[in-house]
Amino acid sequence: MTGRHFGIEIETAGITKERAAKVLRLVGLQVAIEGYNHTTRNHWKIVSDASVQGGFEVVSPVLHGEDGLEAVRAAITALDDAGATINRTCGLHVHFDAQGLAAEEFKAIVRRYARFEQDIDRFMPPSRRADANTFCHSIRALAGSAPFNRARTIQDLAQAQGSRYYKINLQSYQRHGTIEFRQHGGTVNAPKAVNWIRFLAAFIEASRQSAGTAEAQPQAPARLTGKMAQVLDMISRESGATTEALAEATGWQRHTIRAAITRIRQAGFQVAARRTRAGSTYKAEAMAGARLEADHLFRGIDTDVRRFYEYRAAVLAA
Repeated sequence: MTGRHFGIEIETAGITKERAAKVLRLVGLQVAIEGYNHTTRNHWKIVSDASVQGGFEVVSPVLHGEDGLEAVRAAITALDDAGATINRTCGLHVHFDAQGLAAEEFKAIVRRYARFEQDIDRFMPPSRRADANTFCHSIRALAGSAPFNRARTIQDLAQAQGSRYYKINLQSYQRHGTIEFRQHGGTVNAPKAVNWIRFLAAFIEASRQSAGTAEAQPQAPARLTGKMAQVLDMISRESGATTEALAEATGWQRHTIRAAITRIRQAGFQVAARRTRAGSTYKAEAMAGARLEADHLFRGIDTDVRRFYEYRAAVLAA
């Protein structure tokens, strides 16, 4: 894996801090047990975390490339072999170096993640989907908010977010110079962690490439704002959006959703409607006189990683 430096926070339970430190040292990692802190170290550290029931957090130093991924594999495999477990309060947080990213690139990452959030939710456990988790809220409302879209600096974006407890945490830039992804559930499965890191690294780069272009703005028509833009964003996903999902996201009644679809068509979009017993699903197919965004969730992502998540989504849906 090439690209940005990264780091991880592994929330786990089931063993003692001393046991965790011992097995991490046995696989060649430098590690120390420390009090709660947010300081980046040159070694792995084990710290308390009040949000983890009966457990603690294992935090990596700054990692990079394939060597960094190998260290992740070694650490998580060692914890698993030692009897570490997870529970619903555990998460896997990944930080990527954000030095050099412009505010518009931050916006592109958040907007693109918001656009595909429901697709990403499909390969997450139910406790990490939508807005179900106190420590990793949905970012869809943030991406469509006026303060976020008006922001000119990264500090403005962090202030617009107001809290670090979102699927993407922009406030970590102020403390660590990173952008943090908090959605993934806790795991002591090394392939899960490595695939997530690979997915995110490629997702960031694909989002950066689209920054400032029409591809970064699925709600591009200026006359569509607010909840209308949110509806357009949702029906522009690969799978489209159901009336039920649109109503839940906007708080609108079904007749208002239908009126919104009519207005979007009047704005120049071709919107296909597929009706089933469960209701209607809408999909924006093309824009009159322009090309609809050609972006997709797995753009730039390795085939093996894509297959991993396609299979995982299928299993979780069964």
